[in-house]
Amino acid sequence: MSCSVFSLFSRRRTYAAMASLCLLVAMPAIAQNTITLHANGHSAAAVTLQYADSVRLAQVVSDSLKQRTTATAPYWLGSSLTTTTVPSAKTTLIKQLTTLSQQHSDDAALSRSFANTAQWLQQQIQTQRLPVAIDIDKVRLHNADNPLLNGNYQLNLANSPTSITVIGAIEQPQQLDWQARMAASDYLAHVSLLDIAANSEVTVIQPDGVVQQHPIAYWNKAHLDIAPGAIIYVGYQSLFNDYRDLNHDISSMLINRTL
Repeated sequence: MSCSVFSLFSRRRTYAAMASLCLLVAMPAIAQNTITLHANGHSAAAVTLQYADSVRLAQVVSDSLKQRTTATAPYWLGSSLTTTTVPSAKTTLIKQLTTLSQQHSDDAALSRSFANTAQWLQQQIQTQRLPVAIDIDKVRLHNADNPLLNGNYQLNLANSPTSITVIGAIEQPQQLDWQARMAASDYLAHVSLLDIAANSEVTVIQPDGVVQQHPIAYWNKAHLDIAPGAIIYVGYQSLFNDYRDLNHDISSMLINRTL
């Protein structure tokens, strides 16, 4: 009799385990799309938005605006959507700049320039910017600007900046007050350029990640607007062959800076 009872209980446990297994197999996995949101500027505390299914960018931006407590509207030109991971080329680039700093230890200003550029990139570049415009009107009106998001992202709704950044062939990165209609050459008049600084044109990374070449020499000087929050990158001239792509690599990395 006891054997029969034991067999019955054993069969019941087996059936229960099989039923539980079937239930787990039958239930579809719930997709989880997570947006880490900085609704009040990159330096403000983040909140998390979660979606069970793929979601359009317009929906995410609309939901994000409801989380914004700052009285002013976002600075759309400087708002950005990024991955949650560091750009793959960042480590290599910083190692190159550190090596250059050590190799030029006999030139204190140049050595510090490479070291300070590396430090700035280390601190400021934390995620990889995606090539999409963050503007509530654009994403609502144009399908091409309203991609379907699937995965984990970071969304930054920027506040309006009042400065621009100059970095590169100067001793250390500097922030200067933004002024309307002020050209790159005008800003550079307020910094001390190194002897090997580019003297014909500089690279401007606008707040939306657009990269432009701005002439600065007397013979090619032309006015091009620079938006608040932009970066002026002054290239290094006369680099050794091993570092001939350095200027391009730095300016490409600067695209990932978020406001």
